Amino acid sequence: MSDGIKHWKYSRVSSILLIPLTIWFIAFFSKNFGMPFEQVASSLSTPLNSLLMLTFITATIFHLQQGLQVIIEDYVYKRLWINLNIVSCSSLFIVSVISLGKLVLVGVL
Repeated sequence: MSDGIKHWKYSRVSSILLIPLTIWFIAFFSKNFGMPFEQVASSLSTPLNSLLMLTFITATIFHLQQGLQVIIEDYVYKRLWINLNIVSCSSLFIVSVISLGKLVLVGVL
């Protein structure tokens, strides 16, 4: 399978996966809007919510990286920009997962 076909399939799969995850994300934060931070953190610490948030973060950042790569390849195509896209999206993912992990595992200190 060529790289273009893989990229197209990954983009479509992440798009479809993000539909129910975005609905859950909006419902979760609508329910917790205006609540104290501790209560939101406690609600996010439940296994289902933390797993859904991790999946949402992963799918969103992967979809972002794929979309930016298409724009870079179509309009700029410099290897430097493609590498910067990969590094920045990877950094964003690492910071997000560490933040979620700290919130879920350590809680509010």
